[in-house]
This record gives sequence, structure tokens and C-alpha cells, in this order.
Amino acid sequence: MYNAHLSKVLRKALMVVMTGALLLPLAGCYDYTEPDERAWVMAIGVDKGRQNVLTVTSVVAVPKAIAGGGGQSGSEGGSGQGGFFTITFDVPTLLSTLELINTVVDRRVSLSHTKWFVFSRELAEEGIGAYVAPLVRFQQFRRSSQLLICEGRAEDFLTKGVPQLEDNVGKYYELMQQGWRYTEFIPFDSFHQFYYKSENPGVNPVAPLAARGAKETIYTDNSFKPKGYYQAGRIPRKGGSEIEIMGGAVFKKDRMVGTLNGDQVGVQKIFFGAMKRTLLNVPDPYHPDKYIIVDVLPRQKPRVDINITGGRPKITANVKLEGQILSIQSGENYERPDRLYIVEDAVQELIFEDINDTIAKSKQLDADFLGFGLHAQKLFPTWPQWSAYNWEEKYKDADITVNVDYKVRRTGLVHEMVQLR
Repeated sequence: MYNAHLSKVLRKALMVVMTGALLLPLAGCYDYTEPDERAWVMAIGVDKGRQNVLTVTSVVAVPKAIAGGGGQSGSEGGSGQGGFFTITFDVPTLLSTLELINTVVDRRVSLSHTKWFVFSRELAEEGIGAYVAPLVRFQQFRRSSQLLICEGRAEDFLTKGVPQLEDNVGKYYELMQQGWRYTEFIPFDSFHQFYYKSENPGVNPVAPLAARGAKETIYTDNSFKPKGYYQAGRIPRKGGSEIEIMGGAVFKKDRMVGTLNGDQVGVQKIFFGAMKRTLLNVPDPYHPDKYIIVDVLPRQKPRVDINITGGRPKITANVKLEGQILSIQSGENYERPDRLYIVEDAVQELIFEDINDTIAKSKQLDADFLGFGLHAQKLFPTWPQWSAYNWEEKYKDADITVNVDYKVRRTGLVHEMVQLR
């Protein structure tokens, strides 16, 4: 009896061992590739094609140059001398590039570390849905990457956009992508958020607007222009990288319908709770040729209330901000508690004007990029009812009221202003 039971156990154990031996090859890494046998594409640019449907430019990292930390960080024309090289193909579809690159590059190409997908404005105004949708489905694609719209051709933008501080071009793109955290002028949406908003009837997406810096003089006078007045490609500057990112490209579905300047992007970020901090140059109420410089931080996320009466939306937005006085050019003593309201009122008026200007822009473009529809959809119990309401058509007739409340919390490191002698 004992021997029969032992024999049965041994047979089962032998079957387990043999099954494992048969399945082991199936679990092997037959398609595994060593990291040093990969070609990592850091950025992809897409233009209307010259010899085929699309012209696709790929920025490929050179790991040896990055690890060594030496040499120039790329070069014009992508000759491969430095941390990256560029290669351009005319192709029928965007993903066709992956296979064609392997006809001239000695390593297996991968998009798993791609930071930027750059589309030319010319292509974006015709619609990019046919190119974005396949990327979202592709296994190597990361939705945390950034979608940018560039003035001019994406090919030139990537080929000549040489990093100044980084040998690692991937790190350069990543740090530029994070610029929205430090300035109000760069939209905050990742590729995933852009795709989500393009599919949601209650909001329109905004992509960062990029360009190569202008070589010629753009503005012919030195009159005052708010710092958020500019867009990429029209920033008056000399030196630095070829690449500028400022302002936004507004989309309806998959088609670009207009642009925003830096201030308008800042307002959009306020309504989404993505604005961290900004500096504001406020005209001095008592000295029109001087400015009070304050910083502005969100006190809480804006409250948006929506009522629908007779099919028409009525929107009330309450924006609460705070900050401190950084500079008073006129030397006027606004630090006294009984005079702080002068600064607060001046800041509120300026922000109120920026918000109303941005709302007017959204109605002009017939695009709710401020996301009011995300609040309106809560009024509908089911998705079919929300879709049937057709927010895109109703938004242009919406009655929008904005209230701005700014409080000075600190007056900086000076307790009391003393006139210079």
C-alpha cells in the first residue's frame, strides 16, 4: 500500500518536471534585445510630405556620446557628431518610419523613451487625428510624452534645436517639457490629457506652441508690452537655444483652430488649478508710468457654478488668489494696512481683464478650452443626455460672470517704503 502511494506521488512529480521542461522554452526571452543594441528615438517631428504623404523626422540619441559627456550636443543637419543625430523619411504613415529607420541605422529602433511628438502648424490646421490615434494604440508609446505644435516645419525645428546645457538630448526635452511648472506661459497637458480632452465634448485641448527663435527684429517700438503678450517665434531676444515654447495651440477635436498668447495660457491654467505662481507687473494707480510688481498664487481652486435656463448656460466663476508685494517702483507707501486695498484692487482689475480677454478668445474660436463644460456635464444624470445637449453649440451663447479676489499676504522684506535721496 505504501509503495503504491509512493509510486503515485513520484509519477505526479515526474509529470510536473517534464511539463516544466517543455514549457520553459516558451517562456524564454526570444525577442529580448540588449539596451546597447537599441536605437532610442527621443523626439519625432511630422510635416506634410514632399515625396510621400508625410515627412517624419526622428531624433535618435547617441548613448556613447551622452555617457562620455563630451563633444557638441548634436549639429546642424544631424551629422551624428555629438549626443544625437536626426534622420528624415518621406513615408505613407507615421509608424512606417520605424521600419525604414532600420534600413539605415544599425540598431533596433524603439519609441519607448520618446519625449516629444512635434506636428507642424500646417499639418495641425488640417487635422492630426489620423496620426495621433495609431500612436495611442501602439505598445511602445508612452502617454506621458508631450505633443507640441511648431511654427514652420517640424523637421527644421528638431534638426536645429540644439541643447545648450545638456549633453543628453532626452533630458533636454524632458526639462523643457516640465517648464509649465515654473512659468504660466506653457500649457500643462501631456499627450494623454490632450487625447482625453479631444474626445470629451465638454472641453477643448490646448497643446504647447513652439518655434525657432526669430532672427530679425519683430517689434519696431519700445512701448510697454505685458510679458505674457508673446507667443513662440515672436519673443524679442538674442542668444540661448534655437527653441522657444510659449503660448498654446487650441484644438477642436483633432484640428487646430487658433493660438493663445502667454497670458491666455496662464488664465487657462488658473481654471484647471495648474497655475503654480506668476509675477505680475501692475500699473501704479497713482503713478501711471510706474509699476507695482507682485507675485500671484492660487488661494484655492476656482469655483465654477453653472445653471441652465431655457437651454442657455449661465456661468459664474469665482477666482481667489493671494501673493506678496515684490517691488514698488514709485516708492509710494502702499504697505500700510489701510492702503493695501489699493494694490489689491489694481491686481484684481488686471487679472479680471486678462480673464475676460481669454473668455472672449474662447468664444471667438468657439472652443471651450477653459473647461466650463466639465462642470456643466455634472448637471446631466446620463451621458446620452449630456451628449444630446450639445455643449459645443451652446457654449458660444453662454452668459459668463467672473469675480476675482486677490489678497496681499506679505509686503516683502521692506517694512516701510522710504524715498531715495
